[in-house]
Amino acid sequence: RESLLRFTFATMPTFAPADFHRRYYDMLTRFATGEIKKLMVFMPPQHGKSEGSTRRLPAFILGRNPDCKIAIASYAATKARKFNREIQRIIDTPEYNEIFPETHLSSSSIFSDNGTAYIRTAEECEIVDHAGGFKTVGVGGALTGDPVDVLIMDDLYKDAKSAWSPVIRENVRDWYETVAEPRFHNQ
Repeated sequence: RESLLRFTFATMPTFAPADFHRRYYDMLTRFATGEIKKLMVFMPPQHGKSEGSTRRLPAFILGRNPDCKIAIASYAATKARKFNREIQRIIDTPEYNEIFPETHLSSSSIFSDNGTAYIRTAEECEIVDHAGGFKTVGVGGALTGDPVDVLIMDDLYKDAKSAWSPVIRENVRDWYETVAEPRFHNQ
């Protein structure tokens, strides 16, 4: 409950961190607890950046605070939906439920005591009996009307060609400034 690294060990038994992973997960834990307010992560591909920051971190944050509202953005809605499904799988495990028994997602037939249905789709999930959840969106997608406590942006560019394109870079910046950034309600 207090360390993202230990949480990852508990929910991913095959995890074998290198020394840099231990430092990385310490920084992510400090972000999750609010000690670090903004964090940018730069790592080469296939070094575990997404596993830590985009799969395990949202599940960990929601376990600690099921009222937190998280948005996750990627270069395309299909990539964002994949992250969504992976986070759902983590939250659905018995290991997660043992660590964070108050945080769970609905199944197709779960309602709260007052009969409220909770959303669980490939784009958005709400935490049962809490105000929090997570939404995943591709760059250019809508977040209108959705306040956000934590924004995670992972793989905003599909490839190097896209990243070097002035037009695509401008589109990403415009989306961030006009859609994503204004959603922060806790600043």
